[in-house]
Amino acid sequence: MTIAIRDSGAPLGHEISGVDLTRPLDDSTFAGIEKAFNNCGVVVIRDQNLTPAQQVAFTRRFGEVERYPVGSFGLPGQDEILVVSNIIEEGKPIGLIDAGRNWHSDMLFTQRPPRCSLLYCLEVPHQDDKIFGDTLFASTAAAYDGLPAGMKQRLAGLKAFHSFRAYASTKTDGREKEGEAFPDVIHPLVRTHPITGRQCLYLSHSLTRRIGDLGETETAALVRQLIDHITSEPYVYRHHWRVGDLVIWDNCSSMHRAMFDYALPQRRRMHRTTVMGTQPF
Repeated sequence: MTIAIRDSGAPLGHEISGVDLTRPLDDSTFAGIEKAFNNCGVVVIRDQNLTPAQQVAFTRRFGEVERYPVGSFGLPGQDEILVVSNIIEEGKPIGLIDAGRNWHSDMLFTQRPPRCSLLYCLEVPHQDDKIFGDTLFASTAAAYDGLPAGMKQRLAGLKAFHSFRAYASTKTDGREKEGEAFPDVIHPLVRTHPITGRQCLYLSHSLTRRIGDLGETETAALVRQLIDHITSEPYVYRHHWRVGDLVIWDNCSSMHRAMFDYALPQRRRMHRTTVMGTQPF
């Protein structure tokens, strides 16, 4: 296959065309996809018609597939796939409904957060000709590059303390118990990308509880300042979903946020796979 890459106009979100992931993918073609992904941080492959097995097989090209550790929404018969959906069947949700209302990187609360996540679109919420449920992506690498020299110096060497337990304790949907399974973790606030070597800001709106020796109020102010910077217009790509889209994002060099501007009977259904990563450094 011969691939082409269309620039999104943002630091990330570039579209790869000329790929049919239902067909065998030669090493050279995959190398082109992976190079674009590493350089960009978020890539889009449209107009796919993937079975769950094909999605998992393609995901394995990036590394070891990791099952999402929270909740019980694995796809029956293919539990490497997390179902992300607002659909209710027989009185029960078929998938994870509340998936990322705030800016975050996936599974930052683990010792070895995932390298990347792949989300495949099966149904998009819509009314008439209007599509809902966009996802926003922000480049934590480009945002770091755009910091003033004084702020880079201030952040150098700082560690950030993240607590899924504290976050889960605020929930009333069962996750408050799940939080007990995940010990608090400490990661560098400025993380080095393990492949490109770029410096990336690494924090979360909901999970980051302390930075360095700052107090709670100072930490919250710095988190807000940094996320406001990361998510400012120059660093953001907004993805308008279409059925058949496969979006792949890097959990070191990007963060994302789902838009919840829809409700049943507007249906949204996605299949997500996750690739195991390395310990941040």
